[in-house]
Amino acid sequence: MRLEIQCEDRIGMVREALDLFIPHQIDMRLVEVDTKRRCIYCGFSDIPFAKLQRLLADIRRLDSVEDVKTVMFTPSEREHNALYTLLEALPDGVISVDLKGHITMATELAAEDLQVPIAQLLHKPLQHFIKGMYFSKETWANPKEGTSKRIRIRNKTLLLEMKPIFVSDDDGMANPAGTVIYVKSKARLDRQADSLKQAPDAENRLETYFLPVVTKSEAMRRTLQQAKAFADVPQPLLVQGEMGTGKRDLINALFQYWHKGQADSEAQLVICPARDMTRDHLPTLEKSSGWFVIEDVEYLSDEVQIVLGNWLARQPSESTSFGARMRVVCLSSLTPVQLADGTRIQKSLYFSLATLMLSVPSLRERKDDLEGLVQHIVAALSERYRQPVPTISKSAFVKLALYAWPGNLKELQNTCLQTFLTVKDREWQADDICLPECHDLINRTLIADSLEVTVKQWEADLLKQLYPRFPSTRRLAKAVGMSHSAIANKLKEYGIST
Repeated sequence: MRLEIQCEDRIGMVREALDLFIPHQIDMRLVEVDTKRRCIYCGFSDIPFAKLQRLLADIRRLDSVEDVKTVMFTPSEREHNALYTLLEALPDGVISVDLKGHITMATELAAEDLQVPIAQLLHKPLQHFIKGMYFSKETWANPKEGTSKRIRIRNKTLLLEMKPIFVSDDDGMANPAGTVIYVKSKARLDRQADSLKQAPDAENRLETYFLPVVTKSEAMRRTLQQAKAFADVPQPLLVQGEMGTGKRDLINALFQYWHKGQADSEAQLVICPARDMTRDHLPTLEKSSGWFVIEDVEYLSDEVQIVLGNWLARQPSESTSFGARMRVVCLSSLTPVQLADGTRIQKSLYFSLATLMLSVPSLRERKDDLEGLVQHIVAALSERYRQPVPTISKSAFVKLALYAWPGNLKELQNTCLQTFLTVKDREWQADDICLPECHDLINRTLIADSLEVTVKQWEADLLKQLYPRFPSTRRLAKAVGMSHSAIANKLKEYGIST
């Protein structure tokens, strides 16, 4: 339990307040004074409500007390937890030691690097957990400006970056108070460097927002080419694509690319779901500049459709991309035919919004991008969960390529996450990947009462599905891990034209 006593800042105030806890036989666990807020904070174990009421009444009767109430935490407790939360969010571990070299604080990642539970680390000398390296008492008692040490623990290379802690006294003199140690591992540094190399750069070139390995397909290259052509014109844009195809990611990339060349630095990207949109949102179109994105445009209410249609009708037919106005961009998972039939959106509004149309391809149309997408997703998961990047077998990629992916990129991300969390410290195999349709290739009846005939038929069907994705004997042979001549013979045997 915590109490906040608001009072005047005078000599003896704290003593008078604390004396009241003695008759109630309350064991104090925490006392904190905040002179800026003019508050005294007291912490103790929970007490019965009746006793609490009597205590609060006694405190209010004290001279100079303005108010007293219970609170969940004190300012220092909040600051401590905020700092610890921040440290836990860092990509590397952090350890703090006092002037004797004893550990006073450690994050989970630092404890993992030292391969010791946090509870066993606290208040113990750091020297106990790093064998083979000597830290003198002078290292902690009189820390230098900053030093680095390279260590190795159980075949794991770590870099310790040590920076001293100084606390100023009343005269402004900085006194050493301990050392903060930043624990970096070679594996994490390598992953961070790879992530930096792959970081999107849509401000300079739209194509570089997406990694080359995920834009190999003709469908995705065509979409990016059209997107770049549509970026610098102010006319309304309708972005259409199946659920989960990444329409919002494309808009984010396109806006960054467009914004780089604008004279208006205040232009902003505003995204509003159509279900939540009211006529009160529409004044934004008049007062601001940038892009106004309406998600799931087919769910606009009739009232909003009328007001939006009137606004579009008032806009000049010719303008430049540097005009201080909002560009309307709409997203939809429906096909153009479904949007244009007049049942969901008024036809006149649809044709105004679809001045420019951009279609985002489904994952079925991006089979050439699948391997790169998987590797990109897995690399991001490894960085997020601070685990090594797993390798993926050819059989696993083949299984992924044969699936229809009705949920597109979102379903692929979900599948990768599930596999990433369940398969540890080994290569992903086809059987590790759970897909709704994986039984289609297994549940076969015996053909002509012959296992050999059945296997050949299954192999023929599989090669027929794979060949369009790898349209040459050399590419197909490399994909399935067989020799060029062996694949050529099988294609000839099964009548698959090359």
